[in-house]
Amino acid sequence: MREPEHDWRRTHAVIVAVEQYRGSADWTLDGPVKDALGMRSWLTGLGVPPANIRLLASPKEENRAALQEADPGHRAADSGTVREVFMDELRRIDADWLWIYWAGHGVQAPGGRWSLLYPETRDTDMRGLDAHNLMSLLRTEHLPRQGVQRVTVVIDACWRALPARAHEMVADPENLTRGNEVNRDREIFWMRACRPGAVAKNQQGAGVFSSVLLGQLAVASGGGAAPDLGRVWQGVQDEFRRLHEEEGLRQFPTVHISDGTRDGEVPLGPSVPTGPPLDEPGRRAHGKLAASVAGLLAAEPGRAARVLVRLAEEFTTAPPVTESPSAGELVDWALAEHHGAVTLLDALAQEAPGEPVPAPAQGACQVLQPGRWLLRAEYDALVALLDRLTPDRLADFADAARAELPGVGLPPAAPGPLADALEELLRTPHQLPQLLRAVERFAAAESEPGTGTGTGAGTAETLREWSLGCAVRIGLEGALRDRRAEAEERAASADAAGAVDERVQIRLHPAVGSGRLRAYDVWARRGDRVESLATVDTPAPLEEIQRGVDELLRTHARSQETLVEFFVAAADLELDVHCWPLTTPFERSLGTDYPVVVRCGEFRAEQRHLWLRRWQAVEGASTDDLYRLPAHLVSSKHVYGDLQAREDVPGVVMTTPARARPEVFTACLFGGVPVLVWHGAHERDGAEAELEALLGTESLRSLPQRLRKLRSASDADAAHPGRHLALLWDDPHRPLPGPLDLSAP
Repeated sequence: MREPEHDWRRTHAVIVAVEQYRGSADWTLDGPVKDALGMRSWLTGLGVPPANIRLLASPKEENRAALQEADPGHRAADSGTVREVFMDELRRIDADWLWIYWAGHGVQAPGGRWSLLYPETRDTDMRGLDAHNLMSLLRTEHLPRQGVQRVTVVIDACWRALPARAHEMVADPENLTRGNEVNRDREIFWMRACRPGAVAKNQQGAGVFSSVLLGQLAVASGGGAAPDLGRVWQGVQDEFRRLHEEEGLRQFPTVHISDGTRDGEVPLGPSVPTGPPLDEPGRRAHGKLAASVAGLLAAEPGRAARVLVRLAEEFTTAPPVTESPSAGELVDWALAEHHGAVTLLDALAQEAPGEPVPAPAQGACQVLQPGRWLLRAEYDALVALLDRLTPDRLADFADAARAELPGVGLPPAAPGPLADALEELLRTPHQLPQLLRAVERFAAAESEPGTGTGTGAGTAETLREWSLGCAVRIGLEGALRDRRAEAEERAASADAAGAVDERVQIRLHPAVGSGRLRAYDVWARRGDRVESLATVDTPAPLEEIQRGVDELLRTHARSQETLVEFFVAAADLELDVHCWPLTTPFERSLGTDYPVVVRCGEFRAEQRHLWLRRWQAVEGASTDDLYRLPAHLVSSKHVYGDLQAREDVPGVVMTTPARARPEVFTACLFGGVPVLVWHGAHERDGAEAELEALLGTESLRSLPQRLRKLRSASDADAAHPGRHLALLWDDPHRPLPGPLDLSAP
């Protein structure tokens, strides 16, 4: 892959960057323009004439000036211009090398194709370019047959599968050519940011893949040298491997090479690994598996080659040979891949549907790769789906699994370890695996299709499709459908019994201007079903907000039962929202009718693990387990140090003077404290007594309702304990509804 000399003046490039779409604001990306300009700068820095670079862009407004400064002649990235450039202008180039770069949103289209979305895309009509057909175009007569010796294609876009309802909105991607591929010898090096079904991450306004790749290209082309793309790709792989091991990044770029002697996925770098050394039981199992595979391969000529093709589509390491492999070579190749042994047996079963796989081979797989029964693609799809869940939804999935498997220890909620632990819990061959049972329990507890917001409900629906596919493959479709019916019946019974969590969530934005006006949003939740009730973008005075909340609660909340949560900034934690008036049919306080709590998201992200751990301690705790913070601790440093020594307390009771509360709030939020009780009056006299009237040995879970009763009594008696009591009740598993998950390309 190395060119000792290259005239960079004979290089052309097409660079496409799509940040702005016609759909909702959630579609907007920040990064493709920066990455595209980085690619352009690298090329021009090596001597590629700017006139040889066609830059098409749909920028965010704030990136338009930088784009205009770098290339005043750039054009829009709309579908018409894309067609004009690729279908017409590429015919006329006189070049040795061609570079193509595309950054923006990408999705799986019907049939598993990869659609690179145009700026014209809307929420209900997702239109794009077929990435695979683009590769076909590069082998047709559109490029001069004797010119353009090498084409390098870089795509930094997601290739993910959307939830079922969103998937219905994906149009068939556009084909650029139906012509014959007359030039199969042209060298094409196709670099992709991720695997099929996965997402490509953005960080700090740039694509992670583009940043890593440009760094490797810059090193490899020092002094104007032609980069050895094999070494470049190895450097990219090494960096993503490091990011995976050190930072948990689950993005794995891929490459496809076509050059006349090969055409397919070609991992570069060290030779194919053969897996860990085998002990004596492992060597015996290896022999049994190889013998079984040999028997199945020998039954029909050409079967080994066809199995190799199937596995090449699944595995990331290079095949041991290019034609007909031996049984031992196939087994060694499979053992170098996670879930490789069972994937090998499945490929054999697909090629010989009437011939059962011998039982010794199945037993050997469990010895060589214990606990593995999912195919490689099934495992990768599961981890990708779990990775799409927000942290609270992933915790809900883990909770559903624990409820399904009482007494079984499971790791903390992380996609890979959780999938591994559940997969290893094998039942007997004729019973539904515990993993599929857990998936069905979680999906049944989620909202009905189309009624949720964010990624939770849609991903649950896709998980059900995934589990059904697994059950069909292992011959347990009937058992899964029975289990699904049981899970749905349980969820419906819980809903009918009123056990479903019910709350109204109100986000108060920080005050603006001298009038202290605020924008606000309101949602209603029942279980995991979410309904947006109001979005008021024009800042309004508190009195107007109070009237709006009163009207919404009359329609969407149940007195004494619906939890009302106010999400506020840390500076607004002492807003006495529980004293807001309700006026119909007579005046009373909000906290009289409803359990009212405040919540705050500031400082949470940095130490979310502490927040989750302390919240777990809330279950089973009593109000007496709350830690009484000494009143003399008034600095963030001292409060935080005191809390760190009590890492398992579920919450804090504070009698801190009003002037010092902001610092205490900061330390408690950063320290992961989910439950915080304090006396809201400015004076301290009587605060301790009123707090003790609230507390005792009752279940901590009952605290919001206990406080509602105290507040109700205070409406009739202004001196009653409870009038000034405030409660932070911050459940990490019930965040504000999130936007459509389009933060990744």
